[in-house]
Amino acid sequence: MRERESEAGAAVQKRCAKCGACTAVCPVYRASGNEIYSARGKRHLAEVFKDERPGPVFEDIYAKCLLCGACSRVCPSKLDIPADVVAARSDFSMLYGEHGYQKFLARKALNRPELLGAARVLGSRAANILFGRLPAASGLRLRLAMFGGSSSLPGHDDAAMPRSADTSAGTELIYFPGCAASYLYPDITANVREFLQGYGYELNIPDGLGCCGLAAYASGHPDEARRLARKNIELLEQGDGPILVSCASCFAQLADYKDLFERDAHWKARAELVGERVVEISCFVENLLQDQDVAAQSDRVLKVFYHDPCHLRHDRTITQEPRSVLRSLPGVELVELADGPQCCGQGGLFHIGAPELSARIRDDLATKVLALQPDVITTSCSGCLMQLKTAVAAADSTVPVIHLAALINARTR
Repeated sequence: MRERESEAGAAVQKRCAKCGACTAVCPVYRASGNEIYSARGKRHLAEVFKDERPGPVFEDIYAKCLLCGACSRVCPSKLDIPADVVAARSDFSMLYGEHGYQKFLARKALNRPELLGAARVLGSRAANILFGRLPAASGLRLRLAMFGGSSSLPGHDDAAMPRSADTSAGTELIYFPGCAASYLYPDITANVREFLQGYGYELNIPDGLGCCGLAAYASGHPDEARRLARKNIELLEQGDGPILVSCASCFAQLADYKDLFERDAHWKARAELVGERVVEISCFVENLLQDQDVAAQSDRVLKVFYHDPCHLRHDRTITQEPRSVLRSLPGVELVELADGPQCCGQGGLFHIGAPELSARIRDDLATKVLALQPDVITTSCSGCLMQLKTAVAAADSTVPVIHLAALINARTR
């Protein structure tokens, strides 16, 4: 996450060896078959049109990037390709790319995330009434899927790890829930709170926390992202100790706040201090559970598929911690994809701007995951959670999709 001057960007582009390693791992290229959507294709386009003002076609090509980071991870030259894409987007028109107006509205809604609460109430009611009556392929049904679906674990309540920690301490723990856990899926916050109370923690959610700013940053609006970051930093630095984050995307953004302020030493220093305190939930829980005695295993095994959010898989490499947590829970069997984890295709606002490509990536993943016959699908990213709920509905499946915190809480009561 870095802003670059145009001269620096040109220098970076010259370092690209055009080896094509990025194409092999790019979800958008694999779904479209069009190399122009790969990192190599975008860089070639930038070189050819470097002296011209971006036009609509150019903007749309750069809009079709998930910013998943898979390309940078395999790049022999260690290029920060997502940062280049974001830097390019900062020069684009306000409504750039396909479905630009819808993306604009979604980004503005995140500036007032309380609006998401109203969307949840209306969406949940509509899902309860209409979801089961609509055809599997109905577009409305898929939109309502993010508000519906099962979140329980039927038949597995007998296997649980008892909490043995002293619950009287009431140690305060600052918690950054993010927009989704605050307004769309408040059960995430409820599960985090209940689980941690069993280990003597009381959540402190500073009043006034807003969107982490990832959507604004990814859309090419660093000033808006900085405004949101300053507000959150001011609130988070009023306390001390760890800052627990239960959304992978929010965690990555908060941890990288310092990169928003490369030209502002004062705010960069403050952002660094906050970033150093941020802790992803599976890392925090792993430390809590490592000394616990696992209860006797149940005769019934819960087959769990854990989906790796791209922000944890490519950016932070937090992949073993959630699996360690899940393996420590009684009666849980992890099932994995033969070819390893892959992107779900949500990509923040990508699923709004490129719905067809997003659906292809989503459905490819769903086909592979459901073939494993899991009892439950879980993840720690709010965006991935929405996408996976939609994926299961599109496949006309009833497999529950729940947040990792909900699964942990259910198995440690």
